[in-house]
Amino acid sequence: MGTLELRAPAKLNLWLRVIGRRPDGYHELDSLMVPIGLWDDVWLETGRNGITCRCPGRPELDGEHNLAARAARSWLRASGREIGLNITIRKRIPVEAGLGGGSSDAAAVLRGLQRLARPGLSAARLAALALELGADVPFFLREGPCLAAGVGERLEPVDIPPFWVILARPPFGLSTRRVFEHLKIPLTSAWDGVSRKSPLEGFARLATSLVNDLQPTAIALQAGIGEVLEDLLWAGAAGASMSGSGPTVFGLFRTRREARAGLRRLERRSDWGYSVVPGFEAQ
Repeated sequence: MGTLELRAPAKLNLWLRVIGRRPDGYHELDSLMVPIGLWDDVWLETGRNGITCRCPGRPELDGEHNLAARAARSWLRASGREIGLNITIRKRIPVEAGLGGGSSDAAAVLRGLQRLARPGLSAARLAALALELGADVPFFLREGPCLAAGVGERLEPVDIPPFWVILARPPFGLSTRRVFEHLKIPLTSAWDGVSRKSPLEGFARLATSLVNDLQPTAIALQAGIGEVLEDLLWAGAAGASMSGSGPTVFGLFRTRREARAGLRRLERRSDWGYSVVPGFEAQ
């Protein structure tokens, strides 16, 4: 027992294909998910009673409705432990941005409890618990890029070439539910094992393989997304796409130097936020 500090990284979907809709209403996905060098700081401190969750400067995220607090309750219930836990999250990852911040915070709490309250849950039980919390949470229990299938729970670690990105974050959010409610299922199919991994063979192929089947729907809801994607390509990005259900978009660059040069060339929109961030292998 005691205290623990963890990093909860953001993620990008370098590709995201919607394969179809399942009878239970969830969508079958095929995605390449990659953690990046943008993260929330999560502090856990064990106590006597109850669970608290605070996000300094973001009072609307405080309290038991936060996914991190729900993760703690679920873990304690599954483990049969009766301990108090104080969770503090310093948010850097924007909310409703397609970067997985809430899911990453929840996974950090699960990982932390596994360390603080040994013996923890089995790997299989922990993965099942993570999936109950959200489709992205199992990915954040890992520590690297993964090919994801199913609703996101079937994960296969992969190696990817290093890269840097310009992240472009709009002043508005876009809920996952809203995007999927407006989605018209594209006529795509799952890739076979060879073609699915071929974009990973080098930066150039990866950059030209970016795809997101949710992007046309998001652009229909917020036209500015498409305009900023064009801005990123004009500024020299080797490829540009939206992450997850949006609305954050990114441009892919081979090196930090190229990304910084692209940021200088970029015609920035006054109400958007821009930053240069390393990909997983570039950190």
